[in-house]
Amino acid sequence: MADSLAQQVINPGKLPTVRSFEDFSLFNNTTDTVTISFIGDVMQHGAQISAALEKGGGKHYDYTNAFCFMEPYFKKADYMVANMEFTVGTKPYTGYPCFSAPPEIAAYAKKSGIDLFLMANNHICDKGAGGLSKTIERYNKLQISAIGAYRNKAEADTVSVIMLNIKGMKFALLNYTYGTNGIPVPEPYYVNLQDSTEIKRNIRRAKELGAEIIIALPHWGDEYVLSPNSEQKRYAALMFREGVNAIIGGHPHVPEEGYIYIKKHKAPIVRDSIERIVFYSMGNYISNMTKSGWTSTGMLITLSFTRDRVSRKVKMLMPHWKYTWCFRKGQYTTDYSVVPIEDFLQSEEFKAGGKTPLQQQSFKHIADFWPQIVKRDLIKTVYTN
Repeated sequence: MADSLAQQVINPGKLPTVRSFEDFSLFNNTTDTVTISFIGDVMQHGAQISAALEKGGGKHYDYTNAFCFMEPYFKKADYMVANMEFTVGTKPYTGYPCFSAPPEIAAYAKKSGIDLFLMANNHICDKGAGGLSKTIERYNKLQISAIGAYRNKAEADTVSVIMLNIKGMKFALLNYTYGTNGIPVPEPYYVNLQDSTEIKRNIRRAKELGAEIIIALPHWGDEYVLSPNSEQKRYAALMFREGVNAIIGGHPHVPEEGYIYIKKHKAPIVRDSIERIVFYSMGNYISNMTKSGWTSTGMLITLSFTRDRVSRKVKMLMPHWKYTWCFRKGQYTTDYSVVPIEDFLQSEEFKAGGKTPLQQQSFKHIADFWPQIVKRDLIKTVYTN
């Protein structure tokens, strides 16, 4: 057995790397920055729930491996955001098509460094009024911020705009969903739906509250498609016109194109500046989806900001992103786990080729798929006048 495993050692040679946009390093030449990071769809399919219970010895749900390999990256950010695409606390716990996850996943997510849960997504009404009630109650008990779903309209009107004051810079975060899978939002609960009137109202509210940067977090788009659809583009244009600075989206279960819009200035007096940013979809963070390598691929996106010493305005710096990979049960650990792809491909564990046939197969899959991710080159820069 040892000889057969030894033959599986992976030597992929020089691996391709994602474009680093080093030509724009001048944007990030300051240490006085604020960083806000985001991950995509945290899913809980039935197989994931069973694996977490098995890892917990049948007595509790253990989600350590869902977050532990990414935790160092989460905790580097000044603020960390995740889309929690399920309700929590309604037994029996179920996966697709009506999601109800054990509360433990929320606790492990918070422990890993996540500060804000996004709730405006198409599965938030899966368990009706009871599911909404338990989810909000659990998040409150955990003392973690959540946005996108509320006990009633009055509460939504009060707290739909999350305001952050980090290092003296003021940020507003907004969260919307295109719908709730045809399930009516049960009264008196309220979910932020993607509506132009409401979006405009909340952007105005953010400005009234003194936001210097507005970040929209929409749940939108076509599933399993790497490019945004016309509705996404239309709403992105609306948000930018109304004053949103950055858009970070979710829902398609694959990463989609992103665009960094750069305003050209005449040097050397004024340097080029980042005008606006949109990442249409971060893809899945963790799931049991097997549709393609793209459904195993997600993104950890980090936005960076600094205050200009001359104008005193907060400006955006070049964003950073890491592609992540979700291993299913047995492919890496005994349950489900997420790793940063580039770092994992450089690890001695990867190069050793895996200890079991399933690991060997999975390690080869990630190595074979990585060049496709790089070749697709999802993130673009666009110069504006």
